[in-house]
Amino acid sequence: MKSDIQIHLYGSLRKIGKKNDGFVIQTVLESDASLVDILKELKIPLDMVQLVMVNHKAVHMDSTINPGDRIALFPREYPVFADWKDFRS
Repeated sequence: MKSDIQIHLYGSLRKIGKKNDGFVIQTVLESDASLVDILKELKIPLDMVQLVMVNHKAVHMDSTINPGDRIALFPREYPVFADWKDFRS
């Protein structure tokens, strides 16, 4: 199933979004894909990402992304709550 995914960028990651005309990157996903593969394809450095949320829930970097998902990426400089500690990359 082919569908758009949205990738919302925060903090210093927004400079990457400027290359894509905004702070939300919208791209088409043909089928399930790994989060890491999507970030590599979009040239988003993995070492800059501290927290990833998919559909408003914190996830690990090894997560699978489905067509229609909403991804939020938070950079290393963002404070992270203690209960999110296990989801840091």
